[in-house]
Amino acid sequence: MVLMPEQFEEKARPVRKNRAQLRAVRTHNKLLNAALMMFSEKGMDATTVEDITERADLGKGTFYRHFSTKEELMSALVQKAVDGLIEEMHKSAAGAGNLKTLLGKLLEAHKNFFNTRREEFILLFQGRVMLKLQRGMEEDFEQPFVLYLGELENMLAPFVPGSLSPIKLKRLACALAGFVSGFLSFAMIGLGANEIDSNMMPMGTIFIEGASAFLSETEKNADADQTAKA
Repeated sequence: MVLMPEQFEEKARPVRKNRAQLRAVRTHNKLLNAALMMFSEKGMDATTVEDITERADLGKGTFYRHFSTKEELMSALVQKAVDGLIEEMHKSAAGAGNLKTLLGKLLEAHKNFFNTRREEFILLFQGRVMLKLQRGMEEDFEQPFVLYLGELENMLAPFVPGSLSPIKLKRLACALAGFVSGFLSFAMIGLGANEIDSNMMPMGTIFIEGASAFLSETEKNADADQTAKA
């Protein structure tokens, strides 16, 4: 059947959400925002479903129409935070031509995320994640954080020596995540945005120089091994 122009326009018109769907989206977002505030203030373990619904000014029944458990809501928030941080990383890192520049831009991306979405930063880099980073327990990370570290590895990979093993690349990504989360978690004690800028970048420079020296040494050792084998 051949569609007349007016019929084609009608068929191509996007479907609009009805009032019930829009109301459901608003309610869903109210629960997410309320939980984010409560988790950042009290921590996930201490926050109850009642705390979240009271903060959102909604009933418990409404909560369970959107989420099965508090943990499911937490997962949705963490995924949203990871997506936002990855987007910020790619935006900041555009045009980086070498490893040092890329590392500087990635530090800048984390700082911007912290300054504009602090509650999500707290949620993402919570105490248990920091402990796992410090102990090198990468296999125990939750899936959204695995996605974040994997994206860091993908962004770093083109700028590191080809001889660098996947394990060392992963450790470099963890070291970067550990540096920014450690510094910015400390900054929450009371540093303002200007103080964060003035304190983070000198320390960031030390981190970048150390990471670059580590990679250079790794490359030299790999070249020496190749020469010895030849």
